[in-house]
Amino acid sequence: MATCRKCGTRKRLRPTRCPRCRSDLDHTETAVATADLAMATGLLGWIRRGITTVVRTVHRTLDL
Repeated sequence: MATCRKCGTRKRLRPTRCPRCRSDLDHTETAVATADLAMATGLLGWIRRGITTVVRTVHRTLDL
């Protein structure tokens, strides 16, 4: 086992963050920033249109 350079906690040898440093990340901030970016670029509208197209194609294929 090795020690983390950032906090000194023992961790695995693989180059990953230790459990203590990993828990310090704020995932909600990342999610909010990603959602803001998606709204600003109009990505959610494109996703909605794509899903609608797929649903319509399935309905036509199955004759519903």
